[in-house]
Amino acid sequence: MRHLSGRLLAAAAVVPIAVLASAAPAQAQSQPFDAPAEAAASWLAAQSDGTSWSEGDVSSSLDAVIALQAAGVGGDQIQATLEWLNDTDTLTPYVFAAAEGDDEAALNAGPTGKVMYAVATAGGDPTNFAGIRLADELAAAQAENGTYGDGTALSTAWAVLGLSRTDAPAGEEAAAGLAAVQCEDGGFSWGSVDGVADCFSDPDSTGLVVAALAALEGEAAAEPLDAAVSWLESAQAEDGGFDGGFGENANSTAMAAQALLAVDRDEAAASAVAFLIELQFDCDGDAPGAVRYSEPEDPEYGEASRLLATAQAIVPLAGQNLADLDAANVAAELPAGACESAGDGEGDRDGEEAGAAQDEESSNSWLPWVVGAAVVVLAALIVGFALKARNSGGAAPAGNGESDGTSNDGATDDGADK
Repeated sequence: MRHLSGRLLAAAAVVPIAVLASAAPAQAQSQPFDAPAEAAASWLAAQSDGTSWSEGDVSSSLDAVIALQAAGVGGDQIQATLEWLNDTDTLTPYVFAAAEGDDEAALNAGPTGKVMYAVATAGGDPTNFAGIRLADELAAAQAENGTYGDGTALSTAWAVLGLSRTDAPAGEEAAAGLAAVQCEDGGFSWGSVDGVADCFSDPDSTGLVVAALAALEGEAAAEPLDAAVSWLESAQAEDGGFDGGFGENANSTAMAAQALLAVDRDEAAASAVAFLIELQFDCDGDAPGAVRYSEPEDPEYGEASRLLATAQAIVPLAGQNLADLDAANVAAELPAGACESAGDGEGDRDGEEAGAAQDEESSNSWLPWVVGAAVVVLAALIVGFALKARNSGGAAPAGNGESDGTSNDGATDDGADK
């Protein structure tokens, strides 16, 4: 296979990606695909218009790029999307936005970090992308308490993850900032900026922050990381899933699963991955390879929710996590759809001919047994007629002295014939 161009992908050693052997719950169905992450990636890539997803939505497109990087496939698609993003007019509205009632646009720290993360993971330069010095802008957006941008856990986590892929990663100040917005129970909330007001822990936010804390070096990250992981483990349901406030779902479970992988909680991660596999459409489903948000799907929003659910699920399905996701050897092409039928190539014809020959051989293999059985039945009939003639006083044929002995085995033959 060809591999992603060196313009975007740095050369590095190949790190094998394996799907975790799932400690599936007792009620779990069999795994629908040998490679769930690749099957999901094939479906996901098919939803692109060639450069982006969701009609040019930058955030959705970044989620898809990160998913393909985790699955290790679709390098050509990744490159096309990043080239589309590498345009000031495209990227500026995403990383800069004016707050309500404010005429001056300010940096969106979380989105900026997310762009940096995707670009750097592909081997690109996140310090100067689309004519914007992203790393400098993000570093300048750090507050005194160590958080970034609007001060939320999500913005700070993406900022940390983006900077972690540069030569100037975030330091202990960022760990202190995340600790400052941590809820009392150890989890993290999407909206709280002080760890107290409206601080309701959820697995989505906590999962992302765990990845960010795992990417940070130093003792300052250790305590909030341990507390966050403990909260995640306590929030996991018996079937492996996680509830983000609206029932167990793929998105919350995926974010928690990749976090558990980042901190080597293998058993809990395997259970979460098993839950995600349960939500993946098989070849008989509406969208083979895609991952449902929930089961059953919402009749109104179910189909629309598959894109993000699938993108986020691919990361743990591929055995990867956001703290140290590796995309150093992404194959340029996408694998064929797991449910596609064979084509008309020479190899396919050879396979069909071999199959036909095997069928013919199989059909001929039972002929000797049929012939043998027919001979036994015929012999039994002959012996039976001979015995009947003898018992009725008929003379036996001349020279049939051995027939008496054979007739003594007639009962055996009759028994075999019954």
